[in-house]
Amino acid sequence: MPTPSDSTDSSQSTEPQTKKRKPTYLVRKEEEALRDEILQLQAQVAVLQSRGLPAGAAIAADPVLQAARAKRKVLTDVVRNQQLGVAAAQSLLMESSRTQSSHPLCTHIRLRRDWAARRATLLAIRDEKLQNAFDYAMARTQFAADGLDHEASEKFETDKGDVCFLGNVVVRFPGVQSPRQVYEALYFYLTNMEISISERLGHITVREDYGVLEGSAFNARLTSSDGNGVTTESNTIAFTQLFEKGDPRFGGEPCAIVAADSVDEDELYPYRPSERIRKDISGAIVLTASRQGKRPTAETAALTEADDGSELVVTMRRTGYLKLHRPEFPVSPFAQQELEAGIADWGTVMIKAMREILFAQIRGKRSQRGCTKSRTRLWSSDHR
Repeated sequence: MPTPSDSTDSSQSTEPQTKKRKPTYLVRKEEEALRDEILQLQAQVAVLQSRGLPAGAAIAADPVLQAARAKRKVLTDVVRNQQLGVAAAQSLLMESSRTQSSHPLCTHIRLRRDWAARRATLLAIRDEKLQNAFDYAMARTQFAADGLDHEASEKFETDKGDVCFLGNVVVRFPGVQSPRQVYEALYFYLTNMEISISERLGHITVREDYGVLEGSAFNARLTSSDGNGVTTESNTIAFTQLFEKGDPRFGGEPCAIVAADSVDEDELYPYRPSERIRKDISGAIVLTASRQGKRPTAETAALTEADDGSELVVTMRRTGYLKLHRPEFPVSPFAQQELEAGIADWGTVMIKAMREILFAQIRGKRSQRGCTKSRTRLWSSDHR
């Protein structure tokens, strides 16, 4: 005889089982996975179909590859047209540089025979030359990548037959102790450049006259004869200043500035165009300091005081305008070409000379520290 419990179990077993519905997000996820699988299979089929075919035939047989190639061509054409536009703009700038009648670093300077008048002329233009040098050098490197060296140059011939050179250089001196250290190395080169030029280039270079104005300016006349017997002459004024505590006129941070320009007329020491080729030098140098990530080397590790992974780096921004005047006496084509090719060699000598001075100081400092550590270890062992 059936019991009530049996009837209850029977009724439960006969009730229809309701099927659970999948959540919508799971269904969509499965659909996306299936689509991806379909695309992968289609790609595999395309590869198998095109295997053994030439490249052009393989692309022609695959609509997906055709679409990708068309899109790539459009993008390539756009980039190429943009590059051509930049090239055209650069050409326009080059022609503008060639035809411009003046340069921001150039000032017409006339020195009279009287020494008091010469001194007054230099004092009158000093502040303006320093400001122009700082403004132009900083503007010329405004968008240069931070923490990287940079060099750009341009050489052209004017309608008068003069050969001009525009140069811009950013050089870093890592691991130094202070901006003053780099400034003193630069100043040493400027006041002894004829020696460095003679030694490194083999050109017989002589400083015919040298005048100093209260340590803040100097006037130097240099003659230099190359291996072809061609002599150039330059009459240059340089204004120098180190701002160890900064100055609001020059960014407010510690910096050093050198402003150089050529003398156009000198009643006491006139140019001799019948014997020498005149070389005008106008330039600006700005030294600034910052702390940057340390790059350990044998030379720079010795002067790094901080242990925070950074070191002091002094950055030199140098920009210049050089002009070789057209010779007024016969010069062979080969000698002229050699002269033009080496128009900026003095700038290269400057950087090499500065590095030699600074790295010698770095190595000397490193040796001193090594000796100090050795003495400390010996003292400790003797007193144990």
